[in-house]
Amino acid sequence: MAVPTTAGTGSEVGRSTVIADEVTHVKRIIFSPRLLTKAVFADPELTIGLPAPVTAATGMDALTHCVEAYLAKGWHPLCDGIALEGLRLAARSLVRCVRKPTDLAARGDMLMASMMGAVAFQKGLGVTHSCAHALSAAVDMHHGLANAVMIDHALAHNIEAVPERFATLAEVANLPVRDGEGFLAWLVDLKRDLGIPAGLAEAGVPAEARARLPDLALADVCHQCNPRVCTRADFARLFTAAT
Repeated sequence: MAVPTTAGTGSEVGRSTVIADEVTHVKRIIFSPRLLTKAVFADPELTIGLPAPVTAATGMDALTHCVEAYLAKGWHPLCDGIALEGLRLAARSLVRCVRKPTDLAARGDMLMASMMGAVAFQKGLGVTHSCAHALSAAVDMHHGLANAVMIDHALAHNIEAVPERFATLAEVANLPVRDGEGFLAWLVDLKRDLGIPAGLAEAGVPAEARARLPDLALADVCHQCNPRVCTRADFARLFTAAT
């Protein structure tokens, strides 16, 4: 049985685990049906005590899962539908959870968004996660925070590949500007509202660690499902933009 006390990764419904190799600093993913739990008890009251920064970081993790699963290449309408509904719930409730921690309806929305993101990303993830895994390996940054720091910078790489998908994301998030630029602008504003660092320098990532990030990101498997190929040079450009 699984009883989630955060609303982020959705590992309570996952079939994988992630192990960080302390020698190579590469994150390795293990899949097995034996990792699936038989029952999940998702009680929003158990998340009320989460501090605001943890609520924000884990919530951005859930949102990132939904967004990247929807953008991932390949055809999977079931995962796409689940991902979009997860985004809709997160868009309306994440800031509410941070500003009013006892809002059970908002907390419930985020628990659902977390689980839906974890189901949807069985389709795949993308370049944001490869960047985040690199940060977690290099400087031991919390995974949700790493996703949150990088998401707007990393997703800019994908707009030209799937502009219609970004328009749908913006529509589901109920944004006034329903295109890729509008969606990225919303992410920037959302990060500011949640107290998430805008970039790597603000997040305290030292310059010497930043130099290692492109190689670590390239070695990560998540970007293989990205809708646009991302080379080492592309990763270097994205991390520079995120500085």
